[in-house]
Amino acid sequence: MLHAVATLSQATACNMAKISISEAARLTGKNRSTLHRHIKAGKLSKHFDNDDNPVLDTSELSRVYQSFKMPATLQQGETLPQSNSVQQSATPPETSNATGEIELLKLKLLHAEEKITIEESRRREAEHREREAREEVKRLLGVVEKQTYLLAAPQAPGGQTQEEIQPEPEQPKGNWWKRLFS
Repeated sequence: MLHAVATLSQATACNMAKISISEAARLTGKNRSTLHRHIKAGKLSKHFDNDDNPVLDTSELSRVYQSFKMPATLQQGETLPQSNSVQQSATPPETSNATGEIELLKLKLLHAEEKITIEESRRREAEHREREAREEVKRLLGVVEKQTYLLAAPQAPGGQTQEEIQPEPEQPKGNWWKRLFS
């Protein structure tokens, strides 16, 4: 676990301990946005170190936040070197925690890949349904065109089209009794 080492500002006459806003958020248990909101409201005052980085006074943090815990290095009055970047010290790696995080990330990746596969199959099914719907529309348009053609064809007397009128087959002449009962 990495954590920032607090710095002391040498700009003030009384040389009070100053820490970065990120470090103050970590030590108070507050979000950085909360600290920025309190600075804007005047509840906290922000100063700048020699490198124009914003810093907060530890005494002000302990006054405003009861949850603020003064680091032991600052309580003993040690002067920490000030630098342009935040100094970091590494603690021994927690391999079991890292292994657990890796396993969790692997599971999340697997879940995301499954979601992608599901969405791809849904997309393919939707494309298939769209193709079928287009074919059905084409088929129905063909039926409508055929019906429109038949309606527009010239009609003979009696409401029949010329194509529908077929002459009746002629009956053979002969026995009129046969013709009567047939």
